[in-house]
Amino acid sequence: MTHTVRCCLLLLIVGAPITVLAECRLYPNSEHGLSLPDTITVPASLPVGSLIIRQAFNGIAPSFELNCRTSTPRQIIGRFTDSAMVPGAGVTAYHTGVPGVGIRVLVRNHRGLVYPHQLHTSPPFSQSNALPLYSNVSAEALFFKTGPVTSGTLTSGSLVEDRWDGGKGRFHLLLNTSVRFVAPTPTCNLDAGDVNRTILFEPVQVRAFDTQTVVGGRDFELTAQCSDAMNVTFRFSGAPAPGNDRIFANTGTAAGVALWLYSRLGGGVQNILANGTEDTRTLAVSGNRAVLPLGSAYHKNGTVTQGTFISTVTVHITYD
Repeated sequence: MTHTVRCCLLLLIVGAPITVLAECRLYPNSEHGLSLPDTITVPASLPVGSLIIRQAFNGIAPSFELNCRTSTPRQIIGRFTDSAMVPGAGVTAYHTGVPGVGIRVLVRNHRGLVYPHQLHTSPPFSQSNALPLYSNVSAEALFFKTGPVTSGTLTSGSLVEDRWDGGKGRFHLLLNTSVRFVAPTPTCNLDAGDVNRTILFEPVQVRAFDTQTVVGGRDFELTAQCSDAMNVTFRFSGAPAPGNDRIFANTGTAAGVALWLYSRLGGGVQNILANGTEDTRTLAVSGNRAVLPLGSAYHKNGTVTQGTFISTVTVHITYD
């Protein structure tokens, strides 16, 4: 009796069909490459927080529901390590290693939901089947200006790989070729007419200085034409007047008179001094131009006598 029972059990075990249940009915299994220009120029005039370039990864993956019967092992392996808010954009982006350039990847899934994809590595985890799981269908990369850009290269290779069930499935995003982000070299030059500029004053009578310290004068402007520059600094220099280093010397024949130079920013008056202090004005470039409004006049500096008036001031510009 005992022998017969064992035999029957053995027959049942050997003869019964063996069914292996997959964790998921289907797994994602797609690879998508991102092709960008070899070089991308990021103008200095592009505001921080702006989009540099937006480009789709190639290919459309099959769209389906995974239908996983149990919790499924999963791991996401990404290239980048940290992310931060993009100033003024209201979104986060990963630091690419190129100063001033951040990356954000958006994917669209089987249900049409578009969401930002993780680009950093996380420890393996068990994907719950409590809620429906959907395959990712497509992806696009967005590169943001996150600060001043210094030229650098983002190398080709894997950006992120989402692995399912020990390699049975994956969703893989790659950068096909390396891309170099460059900050163009800024240039600024004074307008041709401002390189050697003569400001002509109207003649005045010596007796005009009997009751006034400042007489006559002219308003004028200096203009710098720029490319890929954000700011221009105008620096003024010249010989100070005897006994008063706040004004500029006259090298003509008239005695007791010097040059008063000032800027007219915001409709006000700001002295430009000959003594090496308060001798710069910095302007933001707008429309590839920086225009500095200036004014100048005769300034009494002692007993004024008849003669000629010549005063030379040199302006140098620097820019970034």
